[in-house]
Amino acid sequence: MLLDLYAAHYERREVSVSSLCIAANVPATTALRWIKSMTDHGMFERTCDRHDGRRILIAISESTRLALDGYFDKLSE
Repeated sequence: MLLDLYAAHYERREVSVSSLCIAANVPATTALRWIKSMTDHGMFERTCDRHDGRRILIAISESTRLALDGYFDKLSE
């Protein structure tokens, strides 16, 4: 989920909760539990879809994205 949201940020792609659950390839209850945990820890951010009030969008937080940027930069050294 973390890498999916990281890639989505740079692809300027919105990711819904249901899409992220499917991408995780785990039972929905497990995916939802992890989404809640990572949101509670500030790694993910939840927003309402401005075009469809029934959908919730998930994005990687700025601090988590920057941490991953630094991690990947160190890997390429």
